[in-house]
Amino acid sequence: MRRTDMNMGRVVGRMAPWAVGVLALAALWVWADRLLPGGDQAGMVVLGPGDCDLNLHACTAELPSGQKVSLDLQPRPMPTLQPLEVRLDLGGLDPEWVELDLAGVEMYMGFNRSRLERVAPGRYRGQTVLPVCASEAMTWAATVLPEGDQERGEVQFRFVTRR
Repeated sequence: MRRTDMNMGRVVGRMAPWAVGVLALAALWVWADRLLPGGDQAGMVVLGPGDCDLNLHACTAELPSGQKVSLDLQPRPMPTLQPLEVRLDLGGLDPEWVELDLAGVEMYMGFNRSRLERVAPGRYRGQTVLPVCASEAMTWAATVLPEGDQERGEVQFRFVTRR
């Protein structure tokens, strides 16, 4: 074997683990963007804390279809580790049931999804609990999921809690 062939083999041997690592990171990035809360939000209406503050009053978002979705969480300001009453009005939408997914925006706070029961056409009620966060302030994303289906999620309300 020639000397250049041996050197080329060593270079490829050293580069292969790096190439595999880069591909693994790219795959992880795509997976996280698609599966973790807040990922792949193309087309989702996101109502931020500057648009409406759920700590002060109920918030309403208008969907591209023209329908309005209102979310109300009480008591106010929202406490952590205590039950929150959830009231949701989906306007013209009327699924059998709805889930409300609460996710930390700045950090992962665990799986926190509550099922809301239909109390009237397009109206849902239920309870949830916000986990405690070590940070002084935490931004939360409350995503409305008709019948628990992330593909049908069209609106997300963001709000901030403080310790």
